[in-house]
Amino acid sequence: MTRTSPTVLHGMTWDHPRGVDGLRASDRILNERHGVTVRWEARSLLAFGDQHIADFAADFDLLVIDHPHVPDAVESGALLALDTIPELAVLERESVGRSHESYRYHDAQWALGLDAAAQVSAFRPDRIDGAPIFWSDVIDLAHSGAVLWPYKPVDAFSTLATLLAQRGAPLARPGLFLDRGIAAEVLEVMIELASVVPSWCADANPIDVAEALVGEDSDYVVGVALFGYTNYSRAGFRPRVLAYDDVPSFDGRSGGSTLGGAGIAVSSASRHPELAIATAATLAGAAVQSGPYTAGGGQPGNLRAWRATATNESTHGFFRNTLRTLERAWVRPRVRGWPDLQLALSHLVRDAIIARRVDAPLLDAIELLPDAHIPDPHEREEIR
Repeated sequence: MTRTSPTVLHGMTWDHPRGVDGLRASDRILNERHGVTVRWEARSLLAFGDQHIADFAADFDLLVIDHPHVPDAVESGALLALDTIPELAVLERESVGRSHESYRYHDAQWALGLDAAAQVSAFRPDRIDGAPIFWSDVIDLAHSGAVLWPYKPVDAFSTLATLLAQRGAPLARPGLFLDRGIAAEVLEVMIELASVVPSWCADANPIDVAEALVGEDSDYVVGVALFGYTNYSRAGFRPRVLAYDDVPSFDGRSGGSTLGGAGIAVSSASRHPELAIATAATLAGAAVQSGPYTAGGGQPGNLRAWRATATNESTHGFFRNTLRTLERAWVRPRVRGWPDLQLALSHLVRDAIIARRVDAPLLDAIELLPDAHIPDPHEREEIR
C-alpha cells in the first residue's frame, strides 16, 4: 500500500520557543487529522508587533498575528474570513477572556485565539512569597533594587494603556481618545517607577526581564507589567524557575491589563485554503492546545488548557495564577492604522519617561495621533 505524502503548508510565526515550539510539537496531530505538515518560519518579536501583514502574507498559508493588525490586513485583502469553521462557536466559548473576540472585524472572524497573554507579574518563588498586589507596593519594593519593569517603547505604551484602563479611563474609548488629567497622573506613576528600576529597563522587553530574573547572580526578585511567558515557569527551561501572578493594580482587582497574545490566520494567497482553515481550527482547539501545543512550549489561548491540572502542574500554576488578569484585560481597538498609531505613541511615552517630563505639548501630541494615523473618519470617530 502506497503511503501518501502529507501536504506541506507554510506558516509564519514569531521567534521565541513560545511562538515556535508548541506549533512544531503539534505537527503529528495535523498529519493524522488532515494529512498536513507545516513548515514554520519565524520573525522577530519586534517585527511581530510592527510589520504589516500584507508585507509577507503572500508567501505563507498560515500566519500567527497580533490582533490590532487585523483591520489593515483585511482591507488589503491579505486574510481569509474563518466564519465557515463548523466549530467556531465552540472556539469562541473556550477562548481565554476576549482573545477570540479580539480577532473580529466588521462582523467577521479573521483569526483564532492561539496564544493568550496580558501584562502580569513574575517573581522568584525561592526569594519571595508572591508578587506585589498594589502599585504602591511595587514602588516601595523597587526602592530596594529588587524590581524590574520593561519599558522599551512598545512596553511603555502597554503599561500606559494598562494604567489608564485600571483608573477607569481606557485609551481610545468611544468619545474620548485620551483623558488628559488621568493620563498625566499615570505617566507620573510610570516616571516614578522608572526612577527606581535599573536604567537598562528603558531598552528591555519582557523576555529581557525574565532572563535577568533567572540569572545566576541576579539580585532581582520581581518583574512587573510584563507579558507572561510560561516557558520561564517550567523546570529545565532555565536554571531557575519563575512564578507568575496577576498584574499589580490600584484597587487590588488586577483589571485593565493590556491584552496581547497571538491568533492564527489564513492567508488569502494560500494554495490550499480549505486545508489551511481546517489546520488553523485544529491548532486552536482544546485537544491540541491542552496537549502537544502546551507540552511543547506553547502558551495556549484555550480556556480548557488554562484550567487543566496537567498544564498548571508543569508551569508552577502559571495559568491559574494569571487567569483573572486575562479575563479582565483591556483590548486595543481594531481600526485601520492602529499599529502605526501605537508605534508613534510608544516612542512618545518612552521618551517622556526618560526625560522625566509630562506636559501639555506631550498630551497634545498624543491627542493628535488619531488624525495622523487613522485614515477612515468613521473609525477615527470610534476612538475619540
